[in-house]
Amino acid sequence: MAEENRYTRCEACGNDVPGYDTVHLSYDKGSRLLCLRCFNDMISESHGIDFTHESFDPITLQDVDGINHEFHFRVHLLGTKVSIDAFELKNGEPAGYEFQVVGDAEEDLLNLFKKLFERLRRAMVQKHLKEDDRFGPQITDEATVRGHIEWDEDTDGMLPCLVIDGKEISWEAFGRMLMTFEGFHFQLEIFDKSEERQEVVRKGVKNADGSRDSTDSGTT
Repeated sequence: MAEENRYTRCEACGNDVPGYDTVHLSYDKGSRLLCLRCFNDMISESHGIDFTHESFDPITLQDVDGINHEFHFRVHLLGTKVSIDAFELKNGEPAGYEFQVVGDAEEDLLNLFKKLFERLRRAMVQKHLKEDDRFGPQITDEATVRGHIEWDEDTDGMLPCLVIDGKEISWEAFGRMLMTFEGFHFQLEIFDKSEERQEVVRKGVKNADGSRDSTDSGTT
């Protein structure tokens, strides 16, 4: 089911655009709300960059469980760099899966979008959590978890909310999942959302019922 967008009016061109596709510019005497197309045009002109804004239609991809995920896109010129963000929507705001690629401002945006699309496809075939009838969500046998960190309103930001497999997981719930691995070592790696990293796959996991699986280690 498609998520309803919340629209707001750009103070430069007068067009109504989704709220996530705008920026607020602050000045000494006030502020302006611009759509990203107008903002990008302003930045490219001020930097003397040959840049043409592109808009990409939403696409729907299916994950390994057969669930559809509708991705929306945002193009943001950052001086001599440009980013394309992909994200799902919840109540008209970015939520769920979120990804980003960054390239040179004068790079072909379509080529950059293709890189982002391939990253989305790779993410859709990855699964990090499984549902256990007794214990609820658990980390899969690969013992590798990928996701991103978000603000948790319920704790007023004192604890993070993790988004794993496109689902919001509280820090407390994730802690319960980790207790399946009591006595194990772990490696926590944090990096920018525009990056992708290779990871080491574990050897031997204790299941939620206390039994242990054993698999060969390697890299993915």
